[in-house]
Amino acid sequence: MAAGYREVLGAVNGLKRGFTTGSTAQAAAKAAAMALFFQAEQPEVEITLPEGNKPFSGRSMLIPVRVSACTAAAGFAAVRKDAGDDKDDTNGMEIQAQVSFSREPGVRLKRGVGIGVVTRPGLRVPPGEPAINPVPKRMILRELNRLLQEYPDTLPPGQHGLEVIFSAPEGERVAALTWNSRVGVEKGISLIGTSGVVEPRSEVACKTSIAMVIKSAAQERDSLIIASGYVGDKYLKGRNFPDKAWLTVGDYLGFALKQSAQRGIHKLFLVGHIGKLSKITAGLFNTHYQYGDARLETVAAFAAACGAVPEQVEQLLSLSLAEAAVPLLKEWKLERTFSRLAERAAWRCNKLLAHIDPHSEVSVAILDLQSRMLGFAGVYKTEEELCRDFM
Repeated sequence: MAAGYREVLGAVNGLKRGFTTGSTAQAAAKAAAMALFFQAEQPEVEITLPEGNKPFSGRSMLIPVRVSACTAAAGFAAVRKDAGDDKDDTNGMEIQAQVSFSREPGVRLKRGVGIGVVTRPGLRVPPGEPAINPVPKRMILRELNRLLQEYPDTLPPGQHGLEVIFSAPEGERVAALTWNSRVGVEKGISLIGTSGVVEPRSEVACKTSIAMVIKSAAQERDSLIIASGYVGDKYLKGRNFPDKAWLTVGDYLGFALKQSAQRGIHKLFLVGHIGKLSKITAGLFNTHYQYGDARLETVAAFAAACGAVPEQVEQLLSLSLAEAAVPLLKEWKLERTFSRLAERAAWRCNKLLAHIDPHSEVSVAILDLQSRMLGFAGVYKTEEELCRDFM
């Protein structure tokens, strides 16, 4: 007997792992099929994870089924996704599967309400198909084909296969919180997950998502705005930039810049809070604290280059937040510091990308906590000119 999913998945750095939308759909489909085959409710279901090099790869685990039901014609099951301790927009949402017999042999997968449809080329699923990625699809088909092989006598006369319809009641609402529409998935969520497991705060998952959005954007445009967080988001929304013109990448600014250059996106606009972008000025392209922190030292050095006296430099170095330097520099009439910080950040970015794409042009806007522009640098003469070019 397989163990429960929490026992199988375990934790990493004290944070619980969870299972993906793909594994959730796999569990729902198998539970619905078993309800149909055996005409009985299924309180839990055993699924097998994809093969791989993780401690949990290839293992079987039990997943609870929130509800299951059956008639002579169809089985139904609903499973809630548990993303563990990961901050996942789809955590807790319900994925449903309805399984019925089919005259056609094999297993056919269809989308119902809340499951996305692929609308553009570039993903691993062709346009027009349900947004079910290859690995989850393979695992779902494997589970159901195995049932067909093991219990052929359960099929009514003239029926040779199964039809599965997936749905997610909250799918469209939740999809609006994700990047689906920006990578070419509309009308709902995607059933994804290469390993079947959600790693809490996974750097690999974040970078994979960023790379996918940039790949999609590169098919339509040669410019892209990269925002570090909500401060940049607010600035961009306030100027009515279209969603497809920008993406938010958190601490992975350097990764996003490199991915963009590798995809042939030549014009880049980096926008974010002074606390994040002062790290870029210092050459720290992953702005997470574990990779270093030179915010106040950098601000103080450029303030000194703009005329700050030793006492003012000492005061800047005594601060705990870069934001706290903003009113001081304004009071001291040293606003030029902000532009110098932006100029150096742009220089750093262009230097980073020079060996990837010598034609890359990076502009930088440094903002305060209210998303007001403090300093700007780049190939554009004015903020308005830049904004027009990136629309």
